[in-house]
Amino acid sequence: MKNTMIDIMVMMMPAMKPFMWFSVAIALMGFVFIISNIAFKHKNKKLISWSGIIVLMASVFFLGAQLAGYLLSMPPTINFGDSSKFEFILVSFWQIGLVFLVTGFILKTIGGLNDPVKS
Repeated sequence: MKNTMIDIMVMMMPAMKPFMWFSVAIALMGFVFIISNIAFKHKNKKLISWSGIIVLMASVFFLGAQLAGYLLSMPPTINFGDSSKFEFILVSFWQIGLVFLVTGFILKTIGGLNDPVKS
């Protein structure tokens, strides 16, 4: 069973970097919605809140994958270096998950705030 789980984990690793960048894009869109809400008075609190929820789900995924990796004695990492040049900049999933957790809470909190000025 442990070998099967490790094989699944190894097969999933190439998809983790694009998933991480997707989550970064959603988080950046949430902050763009915040800026547009402040600057242009657009009513997009739900979009901010939804981007926060998506980023929180990504953080739960990365933190859960880190826990599963520790249980399998194979902690997962993402390489931000160029492996063809033997550059290895390894970042653990818990670090990525922690950044997404804080970002998701910020987006969710700001998205849940009520506008004090009623139109």
